[in-house]
Amino acid sequence: MNVSLIGSWMQSIAQPWLALSITNNALLVSLVAVAQFLPPLFLTLISGALVDKFDTRKLLFISQTGLMIVAILFTLMMTMFEISFLMIMVLSFLNGIFLSIDAPARQSFVYEIIEDDKFIPNAVALNSMSFNVARILGPGLAGLVIASFGIEYCFLINSVSFAAIIVSLFFIKNRRILSKNRSKNMLYSIRDGLIYAKNNHIISSMLYLLLIMALFLPHYNVTISALAKFELNGNEKTFGYLMSFLGIGSFLGALFIASFGKLNFKMIFAAPILASVFLILTGFSSNFYISGLFLLMTGFFFVVASSSINSTIQLKTKNEYRGRVMSIYSLFFQGSIPFGAIYSGVLVDVFKPRYGILMCALSALICIILLIRFKKVLFWKV
Repeated sequence: MNVSLIGSWMQSIAQPWLALSITNNALLVSLVAVAQFLPPLFLTLISGALVDKFDTRKLLFISQTGLMIVAILFTLMMTMFEISFLMIMVLSFLNGIFLSIDAPARQSFVYEIIEDDKFIPNAVALNSMSFNVARILGPGLAGLVIASFGIEYCFLINSVSFAAIIVSLFFIKNRRILSKNRSKNMLYSIRDGLIYAKNNHIISSMLYLLLIMALFLPHYNVTISALAKFELNGNEKTFGYLMSFLGIGSFLGALFIASFGKLNFKMIFAAPILASVFLILTGFSSNFYISGLFLLMTGFFFVVASSSINSTIQLKTKNEYRGRVMSIYSLFFQGSIPFGAIYSGVLVDVFKPRYGILMCALSALICIILLIRFKKVLFWKV
């Protein structure tokens, strides 16, 4: 699985850099993110209902195969034709369709293959560690591959890497129990899941916190690429190395959660506040190494928060609602990215990249503080 994740991270670095090299415009780069993450707005809740009705492994097989085909198409378009910005948008949109199926299925699958609930926080953290090992290696490898061989090889490597996870799906056993409500109308099933999540104050609070983080914090492909090119006067290697700093911090954050276990609610809310503070400091830095250090701390606290949110939701959700609740999780995380990408892209394009980063992080800080105030988090029993 880690090989596939490394390939995916290489593509995630190559895709915005390809768009930036063609357009030289941060706002247009943000539109690529919009194209990729727009489908989850409409399809993720439906996918969640499907996860509660059908075999998760089959859904993962469909999504992973689709993502592999998109990577192959990127490779062919770049090697056989002169790829246009419009084609990047179209392929990014197709990628988004398969991601909308993949995300809730993958999140639910983590729970399904763990036999004892007490290991869920550790499993989520280890899954996050695997993700962040790829985040460390992927960007750096992408920078080296782009500089040494060409950007199209990032897409080629990614297309080949999907074979590993597709094959592994045939050998993984799970404790899957299909929902008793398989005959329910799809719209009723989605509505039932939304009501369940809304009425559980812990699940709803975790989802709102995730939404704030997703809207304002993780748009590194837009903000950090612009910071690397226009503020630090760097190239694709600079961008890749900065993303590797972020990945190292994220890996350490996942390692912390895997070792320490579940955080209390106050610490879960404190982590994204600290991530926002270090992102603000990144915006003020004009030194590559200091920027890298601040990004490392940003990645650490972002993953501490996101891993804790994930495991808390998994543990507080009834089995029959898991697919639908995790689809809301995926919708908030992926579906909000188009709006956050536009917001950050406009700020970076209109103002300097450092001021765009500053305003994104301040927006997150304000919203988190308001959520703590209205949800009375400080008075929750731990």
